[in-house]
Amino acid sequence: IKQMCGDFCFLHAHDPSCRTVEDCYRQNFHCHSGHIIVCSGDGRKRHEPRCTCKDLHLSSSTHETATATQSAIPSTHAVATSTHAATTLPHAAVTTTQEPSVNGGWSFWTEWSSCSASCDQGTQTRNRTCSNPAPKNDGLSCAGENSQIQICSLFPCAVDGYMSEWGSWGGCSATCGGGYQMRTRTCHDPIYGGKPCQGDTVEVNPSCNNQSCPDTSSSSTQPTMAPSTTSAAPAQNMPVDGYMGEWGSWSACSATCGGGYQMRTRTCHDPLFGGKNCTGEVVDLNPSCNTLSCPSQTTGMACPSCDDQLNCTWNQTCNVGSICMIRSYDGYPFTTHCIDATDCEIMKNSLPHCEVYCCTDKACLSKYLGV
Repeated sequence: IKQMCGDFCFLHAHDPSCRTVEDCYRQNFHCHSGHIIVCSGDGRKRHEPRCTCKDLHLSSSTHETATATQSAIPSTHAVATSTHAATTLPHAAVTTTQEPSVNGGWSFWTEWSSCSASCDQGTQTRNRTCSNPAPKNDGLSCAGENSQIQICSLFPCAVDGYMSEWGSWGGCSATCGGGYQMRTRTCHDPIYGGKPCQGDTVEVNPSCNNQSCPDTSSSSTQPTMAPSTTSAAPAQNMPVDGYMGEWGSWSACSATCGGGYQMRTRTCHDPLFGGKNCTGEVVDLNPSCNTLSCPSQTTGMACPSCDDQLNCTWNQTCNVGSICMIRSYDGYPFTTHCIDATDCEIMKNSLPHCEVYCCTDKACLSKYLGV
């Protein structure tokens, strides 16, 4: 039955309805050689579009191009397939696949840098980058810090011993005719392997009050007498030699136990009228005092228990010979606990990526834990 769809379009009663050419292919609709499949109505609104065949020779210039392109295809099915490909090609050309977004991930931490100080307190740093993987296609960047700083250096710096300022001079041992006087100073002992003090702790000035002593001889006025053929010899002082006074009390011992020293002094009473000078020392040193052994230590150092936020509780006392270890090691809980000093050093040297501090006193614990 010829319908009103033009001289080049034939619509049959058994032609299936369609919305696109693809519907025709899905329903196994075929055309004779020299025709192509189209989905078209007859130009009146009451007829829904149906699959039909269009004569290639009566197509518009646009369809002639498609006919020329497909004239080399010998079979009807091949023509239909090529036409279907031509119909769907523009759609495929505009379809793109958007790559998914990728969130960033942290790389491993670098090794800790060298400590900024060789003793006492310094710092060292380590870093990481947001590159494992790097964020892509509007993915999220890494959350957290990309660098860390920690306090480093376990041992305090050596402090050399040094002398205090000299004290005031003591009184002169004589009021006239020359004497001596002393002054002292104190050695502040070295710590952490520092060098010992240099210099003396006692200084003696051998000359003071050097002015001559007043003449104490008495001259009496003799009464006028008649001349005599003989005259008496003038009166003279017999000479007085210098002599030492009694020793003073001993000073306090320089140590309360384990042995120390103490000093005492005495005064020279100067000679008179050409007498001999004093003999003997004015300073006496006792090199041994408080020689009893100091009490032995029965308990070791205190060691706190701390969590990874450095909240610490002082609830441990180490045995003698043990120290307090601070350990931070990936994959293991942060800990502070008592340990044999040798074992702590072995652990410190055998775990290169572990932070281990072997503290022997509270100053060390305060440095690394802030307690």
